[in-house]
Amino acid sequence: MLSTVAIEQAARILVNARRKNLVIDDIPTDCRPMTLPEAYLVQDRFFDLLGEESKGWFGACTNVSIQEMLNLKEPYYARLLANHIFSSPATLETSLYPPIALECEFGFQVGRDFTPTETSYSHDEIVDTITAVYPTIEVVAGHLKNWPKQDVFSVIADNGTDGALVIGDRNSQWRDFDLINTTVTLEINNQEVRCGLGANVLGDPVNAFVWLVNAVTRDGKTVTAGTVNNTGTATDIYWALPGDCATASFGEIGTVELTLL
Repeated sequence: MLSTVAIEQAARILVNARRKNLVIDDIPTDCRPMTLPEAYLVQDRFFDLLGEESKGWFGACTNVSIQEMLNLKEPYYARLLANHIFSSPATLETSLYPPIALECEFGFQVGRDFTPTETSYSHDEIVDTITAVYPTIEVVAGHLKNWPKQDVFSVIADNGTDGALVIGDRNSQWRDFDLINTTVTLEINNQEVRCGLGANVLGDPVNAFVWLVNAVTRDGKTVTAGTVNNTGTATDIYWALPGDCATASFGEIGTVELTLL
């Protein structure tokens, strides 16, 4: 297990990169997390040092192609930072972020807090509290150079390469939608560049949300009522450029729009 000193060193390196908007080569080997528990310890300390508000969680690697890209056999989670959450239509300055990739994701909201527990919450216990589903675009912006080729534990330590989240309209009648078979498309400048299904997200986006709640609470943290929590991309990622206008469509659920300057 990484020492407290090593965890502190890794977290401070990542915080410095975040605050100065740097892309660094890697986390030095003497403080690099090599296991999932170590990665979460660095992520937690990173968040404490950063001093920003968390407003929800996101699950990642719930898409098989992303798991393969990062050589991970299960999903991971990280925090959504409040000052990087935007309502659609949104406009972002690309200069404020490292190289940007876009993901099209289902976001879920619950009507109660889920607090730390030693035993997992049941599927029905979680699902029965879902109050809404949202179409979202996650802006992925890792501060590690060529992050898809980095070891996945470094990616997780870097708060999962979070960047920003753009949220579409709230849908409280979420049970009326067939999330599994919902076609999700991403258009860039009015041209379709990605297409996927809700089934790409752990077989069902609801399953991914259940996993997320249980993973977060298992590790002593809370999923808070009213926050929007993301469940991983239904499409392959898309590397975006300044000037791109992105529209993600989630069938009857709705659309979400983002312009990059």
